[in-house]
Amino acid sequence: MTTGLISFLTFFLGLLLGNWLAIGRDKRKEFNEAATPVRGWLLGARDDPSPYDRWPSEQEMDRFVHYLFAWHRTSFLKHLKKYRELHHALQAQDSAGQVFYRSDSEIRDELNELFKYTRPR
Repeated sequence: MTTGLISFLTFFLGLLLGNWLAIGRDKRKEFNEAATPVRGWLLGARDDPSPYDRWPSEQEMDRFVHYLFAWHRTSFLKHLKKYRELHHALQAQDSAGQVFYRSDSEIRDELNELFKYTRPR
C-alpha cells in the first residue's frame, strides 16, 4: 500500500516539476527569439550611433517588450522614450545636407542602458 502511494506521489511530483521546467525553458526560448532583432539593432547603434540606423519594426519591439518582466518593462520603455527624444533633439545638418548627431555621449549612455535588457536568458 505505501509502496504504491510513494510511487504515485513521486510520479506526480516528477510530472509537475518536469512540466514547470519545460514551461520555463519555452519562455526563455521565446524571449531570446524576441530579443534577437532588438539586440542586433542595439549592437550596431551602440558602436557607432547614426541618425540613419534602421530601428526594429513596431511589431519586433512590441514582441520584445511583451516578453520582458513587468519591472523591467517600465524601465526599458522609459529609456527607449529618452533615447527617441535624444535621437531627435541632438540631430543637426551640415551645409551639404548630411544629418549627424551634435554629441553622441548621451545617446551612447541610453543605448548601453537599453542593451542591458536584451541579454539572453
